[in-house]
Amino acid sequence: MRRKLVSSLIAFVLVPLSACGAGGEEEDTSRRSVVTAFYPLTFVAANVAGDEADVSSITPAGVEPHDIELTAAQVRRISEADLLVYLGQGFQPEVERLVPEVAKTLDLMTVRLPSSPANDPHIWLDPVLMAAITDAVADAMAQVDPRNAETYRANAQDLVARIQDLDDDFQAGLSRCDRREIVTTHEAFGYLTERYNLEQVAIGGITPEAEASARRLDEVAGIVRQRNVTTIFFESLLPEDLAETVARETGANTAALDPLESPPRSGDYISAMRANLQALRTALGCR
Repeated sequence: MRRKLVSSLIAFVLVPLSACGAGGEEEDTSRRSVVTAFYPLTFVAANVAGDEADVSSITPAGVEPHDIELTAAQVRRISEADLLVYLGQGFQPEVERLVPEVAKTLDLMTVRLPSSPANDPHIWLDPVLMAAITDAVADAMAQVDPRNAETYRANAQDLVARIQDLDDDFQAGLSRCDRREIVTTHEAFGYLTERYNLEQVAIGGITPEAEASARRLDEVAGIVRQRNVTTIFFESLLPEDLAETVARETGANTAALDPLESPPRSGDYISAMRANLQALRTALGCR
């Protein structure tokens, strides 16, 4: 009887101790919540997190991220997140106003080069900067969840290797081309064109709301004729009318170039960027 009583006491003492870490403190085994502003950041965070954290985006598929208006549920989800990954400097003001309410935030505009245009947020279209984004996200996730830090950094290393392969393909694929000018409806590809020694000629401005004037349409049509541009690029989330107008006036073709502000219809960031590369090679007459 006495032996049974002693065994019961030992079991009673060991049960609560088994849930404690070193120093008698309870170990936090809950999954971290990572909220991202829109697709490219979601792609990175999900790949870095693997199965160790919950990653969600506040911008639904097919919605222009510049125009996002947060619901009460989204505001609550952001405020309760362990980590908010976003782009600052006015890209999504509705998101930025909630930054003070989140435990940990990461503004990825900080990975830009010093020479980058002050008002251009489209850093994810430069694979080199996308690799830097991946490392920054891994570091931030390791800070909010040290228990899984090694996993996050290993996952980031795998993703960076894939992005570096993508950069190699862009470097090789765009090295020998008949033309180096790309005409776009939205001035979203400045980082990509700077990285690969191309020239962007945009009909509209950096923000989709910036409407092109009739004078600008005439200017772009003149450039298309003068430089023998064969293709006017449009985007999946924006109307094609500007591209079609210039194409009709100049005899050029139209084609899609995805700025990846929303998930692609199939595949992921890597495969969509490879599709962009093929579209550029065709338009520029690359060999």
